[in-house]
Amino acid sequence: MKTSILKFFISFMSALIMAVGCIGSHVPKEIHLFDSATVVRSTEYKILGKGKGQDSAFYLLGMFPVTKAPNVELAMSQILEKYPTGKTLINIKIQREDKAYFPLGLVTVVNVTADVVGQPEETETPGTKGTK
Repeated sequence: MKTSILKFFISFMSALIMAVGCIGSHVPKEIHLFDSATVVRSTEYKILGKGKGQDSAFYLLGMFPVTKAPNVELAMSQILEKYPTGKTLINIKIQREDKAYFPLGLVTVVNVTADVVGQPEETETPGTKGTK
């Protein structure tokens, strides 16, 4: 009788320790690298800056979706919103990670980092306006 209670207690504590270790843990999954979001045919562009965007989804008990699946395009558009003159993205890194919140569920996050590029600004030389 005592040994069965002791075995139950040890197995319960082992399961509890494993579960507590999962609370809020971050598990990086897939990492994808891309040269550009669209075809860049010219080398006449300027890097405007580096940006980050993300989108996430919550799964109840890790199985039942509560929100829509994470959208990579939405994360990319968040980057372009920060640079109004940006045309496309280059050097794109897409990373998906899972964050477990025991026992509630699982949050899947898509992080996108990229360089925003646009056309180089054309500067007018002073004194050329209005001359014939």
